[in-house]
Amino acid sequence: MDILTSKIRPMYFRYLAAVSGSAMITCIFGMVDAMMVGKYHGPSGNAALAVFNPIWSIIYCFGLLAGIGGSVWFAANRGKGDEENAQQYFTLSILYGAAFPQLP
Repeated sequence: MDILTSKIRPMYFRYLAAVSGSAMITCIFGMVDAMMVGKYHGPSGNAALAVFNPIWSIIYCFGLLAGIGGSVWFAANRGKGDEENAQQYFTLSILYGAAFPQLP
């Protein structure tokens, strides 16, 4: 599928399916994680998971911001032929990712 010449609607639904699948897998992972923590650590473990889950979501969003946002700015500047700005965006994206590391 060529991004420049393809119709928007089929391309949109193709990517929508991929993103929806990814979100579904993330939800299933969260449910299984909560069940396992509840089974082995009880209510206090689930309470700790409920407190940490929003923090994890924020950290995950910052990681996506650095990776996806940095790659878009890098590619846009590189496509315009502005190699210096492209390298700066790449470096900032790497530094941002290193400053806010993803937790396993």
